Amino acid sequence: MLDAKQGHRTPAYTATVGMWLFLAALTMLFGATMVGYLIIRARAGGTARLGTLHFPPLLWLSTVVILVGSLTIHAAVTAVRRERQRDLRRWLGVTCALAALFCIVQVPALAALWKQHQGLRGQGLYLYGLIVILIIVHALHVLGGIVALALVTRNGFAGRYDHEHYYGVKHAAMYWHFLDVVWLVMFLGMFFAG
Repeated sequence: MLDAKQGHRTPAYTATVGMWLFLAALTMLFGATMVGYLIIRARAGGTARLGTLHFPPLLWLSTVVILVGSLTIHAAVTAVRRERQRDLRRWLGVTCALAALFCIVQVPALAALWKQHQGLRGQGLYLYGLIVILIIVHALHVLGGIVALALVTRNGFAGRYDHEHYYGVKHAAMYWHFLDVVWLVMFLGMFFAG
């Protein structure tokens, strides 16, 4: 990319470095919240014994949905690298649908968690409250990812990507894979510590 004012080129991988830095910052955010969860969990002691958290079955479904979305966005990256435009558009569309489905499935799951949360007192109240906050923060990041994915999909349907210029698709995939890892760490951490 040529900077008109200074007459020099921006390195091609600048956006990718920026994406890695963004993901590193988000890793610190989610890492800190998981440490907070573990601290509250350890202090809960007798008020919220291990095994007291009961995850709604919809959380298992949403886990499958987000993992399948990771496979479909990877298929989109593979398609654009091989200059298969029809496959690129198809996989981007499927990934958008799965991202929306993830959010749709999360709403009743959160409602069920919130219902369980209502009757708790003491440390158990804080524990469930933190779980609900963690899932909401993750869902908000998924919503942000859906906006970016929608833009990438629109650009894909407009034919703006090819085997040499597909940074938008690549970065959307990086973000989606990051969300997968965060969700798995959160979900499994709360499941086994619950």
